[in-house]
Amino acid sequence: MSANSKALAVVTIVVAFCIGLLIGATGVWFWVFHHHGGRLPFVADMRERRILQHLDHELDLTPQQHDAVARIIHEHGRRIDALLGGLQPQIRREIEQGNVEVERLLTPEQKAKFVQMKMRLHSRRHMPGESSPADSPGR
Repeated sequence: MSANSKALAVVTIVVAFCIGLLIGATGVWFWVFHHHGGRLPFVADMRERRILQHLDHELDLTPQQHDAVARIIHEHGRRIDALLGGLQPQIRREIEQGNVEVERLLTPEQKAKFVQMKMRLHSRRHMPGESSPADSPGR
């Protein structure tokens, strides 16, 4: 086999592989879009686990609190996912209501830490001078 033939075979295999990747990625994207509204099904589960782990770590939740908070996060997460699509004010209300429900379960020390956590999160998400629905009067 000549060097040109080997090079052509390698290029053909690489091109075929890249085309296969492209077709596969496009197929997955269409499947996710059609069956899951454009969101990957496992992303919500990962988000819920991450939030719960963070709260467990920061607040030292009791087992009962852990279970109750997990249910709250799951229920409000489902509602948030249902609201996605440019409905920011409604999403913010659900997050705030979930926070209120979580706070009801916490001890005074845990509440103070929770408030600090929310402030840190808020400061990371918003540039100075910007406001969010959480900053609006009456909250």
